[in-house]
Amino acid sequence: MKFFLEKKALILTEAMMTISILVTCAIIAGAMFTNAVNTTAVSKDFLIANGLAIEGAEAVKNIVYTNKMLYPTKPACWLNIDPEVVNCAVTAGSSSNYIPVEKADNAQTKGKWKLGNGNVNDLDLEANLSSAAAYLLYLDNVTKRYTTVAANSVASKFYRSIKFLDVANDDSYATFEVKVAWFEGMKAWSTSSVVNIINL
Repeated sequence: MKFFLEKKALILTEAMMTISILVTCAIIAGAMFTNAVNTTAVSKDFLIANGLAIEGAEAVKNIVYTNKMLYPTKPACWLNIDPEVVNCAVTAGSSSNYIPVEKADNAQTKGKWKLGNGNVNDLDLEANLSSAAAYLLYLDNVTKRYTTVAANSVASKFYRSIKFLDVANDDSYATFEVKVAWFEGMKAWSTSSVVNIINL
């Protein structure tokens, strides 16, 4: 009889150890899965933000090339922020913030992009979220592209600005920064790209 009681106690101890090992493994696997999902979400946001930064840099280049084609004899017009405005009335200046605005596809316009006036404040979600509202991008319901137009769109978590860091006095070159920022949970993330363009 004593033999059977000792065997039952041994089986119970083995079962308790097995259950505790399985619970520990499940907790570790759950934490690893949660971390993997969070890392994937952040990586996805960085990919989108880098794409938006590249698009912003290409928008400025598009504006520069459009201005060069429209005003080949006026080298000072190369940074005209809207090719529709004649006589280069408004050109980009140092330390100025802008918003790249894509023109409608059906519009008969000069060039695909223009730079809208941004906020006097730099894009900084942690310092002042209300001042960043002008930089908010929307996700178009039809095309699934990011845009600055709120019609037929939903507000996204991404904000984008273009800031000219330096414009040469002789209009020979310009340096600008495209910054994209967003919130993931309670943390503000951002990525930026600094681009140099030369007026040949």
